[in-house]
Amino acid sequence: MKNVVFLTLLAIASLACSLHAQDNRASGQLYVRIDGADVRAAIDVRVDRGWHLYHGPTREDMGPDDAVGKPLVITMSGTDVVWSAVRYPMPKSFDQEVGANDKPTHIFGHEGRIEFFIRGKLKPGASGADIGAELHGLTCLESCVGYDESLTSAGAGSDALFTRFPADLVVGEPNGTGANGAPAPTPTHEKEPVAASSAVDCASVTFPDYAPRADPKTHGLGVWLVLAFIAGLILNVMPCVLPVVSIKILSFVQQAGESRSRIFALGLAFSGGILVVFVVLAALAAFAGKGWGEQFQNPNFIVVMIAIVFAFSLSMFDVFELGVPSQVGALAGGVQREGLGDAFFKGMMATVLATPCSGPFLGSTLAWSVTQSTATIFLIFMMIGLGMAAPYVVLTANPAALKIVPKPGAWMQTFKHLMGFLLLATVVYLMTSLRQDLLLFTVAFLLFVALGCWWWGKFATFDQSTGARTGTLLASLAIVGIGARVSFVDFKGLFSNDRSHVAWVDFDPELLAKHQAEGRTVFVDFTANWCPNCKYNEYNVFESAEIRALMERKGVVAMKADITNDGPCTDMIRRLMGRLGSRSIPLCAVFPGDRPNEPFVRLDIVTVSMMREIFLACPDP
Repeated sequence: MKNVVFLTLLAIASLACSLHAQDNRASGQLYVRIDGADVRAAIDVRVDRGWHLYHGPTREDMGPDDAVGKPLVITMSGTDVVWSAVRYPMPKSFDQEVGANDKPTHIFGHEGRIEFFIRGKLKPGASGADIGAELHGLTCLESCVGYDESLTSAGAGSDALFTRFPADLVVGEPNGTGANGAPAPTPTHEKEPVAASSAVDCASVTFPDYAPRADPKTHGLGVWLVLAFIAGLILNVMPCVLPVVSIKILSFVQQAGESRSRIFALGLAFSGGILVVFVVLAALAAFAGKGWGEQFQNPNFIVVMIAIVFAFSLSMFDVFELGVPSQVGALAGGVQREGLGDAFFKGMMATVLATPCSGPFLGSTLAWSVTQSTATIFLIFMMIGLGMAAPYVVLTANPAALKIVPKPGAWMQTFKHLMGFLLLATVVYLMTSLRQDLLLFTVAFLLFVALGCWWWGKFATFDQSTGARTGTLLASLAIVGIGARVSFVDFKGLFSNDRSHVAWVDFDPELLAKHQAEGRTVFVDFTANWCPNCKYNEYNVFESAEIRALMERKGVVAMKADITNDGPCTDMIRRLMGRLGSRSIPLCAVFPGDRPNEPFVRLDIVTVSMMREIFLACPDP
């Protein structure tokens, strides 16, 4: 039972993150309308908040020649359709840093909701049933992930979408890309001329066979094994692993009054955990080409490690206890016994935490080893593991060495709490390797990890029966599992555009005035990410099937006025809110097409019936 909590936590967190981690930061829908031989296609792409897509379809459309990236290329398909160019919207300018000196430059791209339009012509007798689209690009925040999506028709789409279809878009126009080899479009934005350059497609990049001129000093296998052993020794004092090692040293103090054989067994168990992880790392290096610490490139792995280290820190603050309950420790003279499983698990943890660190001799030793045979790779990795494990074997095998360990006392409680803070610092360190867009949801997940650990520590008492302790364990794991779902799916969904079906556009006062002059009804939702009531309105009322159908029937233009971040545009939106009689959100306003100066204004949480009454009062298009 001692380490079941942690091992199961790792499995649950890993599974939850693997199921719900998102690689694409954008998603699209293809809508097609066919009138005789005339085909109109609209692609509605929504990019996650804060992320952007590069402009396309050619490298030259992205900005200066130092704006490295992958342009968004859209290719239409259809056996019996001849396509026009893809009409891209006007891009925005983004600043990005490139080069060795982080020289800032500007690139062109898109964010939020993006609409692309294509016109096609059906061949005689064709139905257009196989129309589709392929999108290939790059979504970026502080890092970039590929955006690749295949779309099939999702129906006719809304009238509001196709009212924006460009009338001048015709089959065979020269400025566009199509499935049939049409020329690349002339950029629709003004920018300085750039030299021709191709898009960076990382998957297809190849390199020549280099002849590296390495350090002329060479060593025999024996020297490399010694260096590997020294590198393993040094890993024990690296900041990545020091917190767990400190916990182990504390356990040595706690076990100092026990028999030599038991203490030595604990040292061997801890060392066994170290060596098992090094065997796995050697296998990854030999058979999968994985380098030292590459598992930290996987955000799922980092989240699992953060959760486990955080749980360890809570045990240092006595939220729950590792090993047997404190009542047993009291009966044994105040010393809390540590099991072999606990020691083994801590050895594994110490080694996994050590992998982001690279101490002296480690880099050169690993670089040499991966060019050798499989047997040599395993030998080098095992020698590093033995170097890391050696201090614990020596300390636990030598009674004289244990005499220098301070005697148990009140100081141990203070030391344990200090180790708890050191582990929390390790959590912060691990978060520096996590993708920025996952930080908020990981912190939310840690709240559930803390609740699960507290539940175990509070209710898993020594006097419980085995069945009752099992029930307490299952309840703790359920809390963590539900927390993974809530944090990385439900909570994360509030900040994703994937749940939205309304054709929202960013609030623009000029666009508002234009639609009002045309006699169209405009709906403005004043919102912010930090406003939970706003999110409730959006996903439970505005996105409801009934309200969406009403807005489509009435030809309503839906605008989102976001005041999440402060700035000049936020001040402008707040001025409009003041004109509408409110200084706070949630706030929504419907400007009817026949009387735009007499908008319907609603504050706070609204209902479907309330919004139904408003939209029914608006004129038909």
